Amino acid sequence: MTSAQTVTRYYLSYEDFIRKIDVSPSKVVAKPFYRAVIENRLTKQLDYILSNGSIASYTKYYYDRSGNLIVTDTYAPDSLLLSRTSYLPDEIQSQMLQKIQGRDWTSSQKDYFTLCTFDSSRNPIKYEVKAASGEDVGRLELRYNKRNDLVMEIWIRSRDNKVIELSEFTFDYVKSVQHIIQYDSSGLEVSNISLQLPASATDSTPPE
Repeated sequence: MTSAQTVTRYYLSYEDFIRKIDVSPSKVVAKPFYRAVIENRLTKQLDYILSNGSIASYTKYYYDRSGNLIVTDTYAPDSLLLSRTSYLPDEIQSQMLQKIQGRDWTSSQKDYFTLCTFDSSRNPIKYEVKAASGEDVGRLELRYNKRNDLVMEIWIRSRDNKVIELSEFTFDYVKSVQHIIQYDSSGLEVSNISLQLPASATDSTPPE
């Protein structure tokens, strides 16, 4: 078993990191720069560092056993998760492409990736589906109330910024009931249902 070989490299810009044009540590003094930790030729972490030496953000990279990149997580300096990019087929991709191209569409890893953005409560607030070329395909925007319950889900097609589906969620916390109304791309109501919420201590307490 061979031990891991770890090196640290420095870059003047993210574009230089992508192009693998690194510089010596002396070249980044008093400048904003990127610092990569590379293990066995795979980037494990990329830090974005300001000219005063403080970390503005950092990204961790995860791979499968074959060395293929599968996930990147980007964090704020206080370790708050800001965004996650998945390079694997996922349910968001599947739903997005089905809504745009029809239900016979099947996802594949080489064709699309998904970028998810989080709020300060770690709620996902936006999923962006992109083609391998980087072209935007569509996005799912999510909105929450003060109790962190999902209140709106909006599916948007990128090429014309058109809403292709919208769902609204309202709650009767006293009765533990959730109401769901779904609209199509024309704004017409296509579904209106009510569901009993699972019983919990918070469900029975009206919001302040």
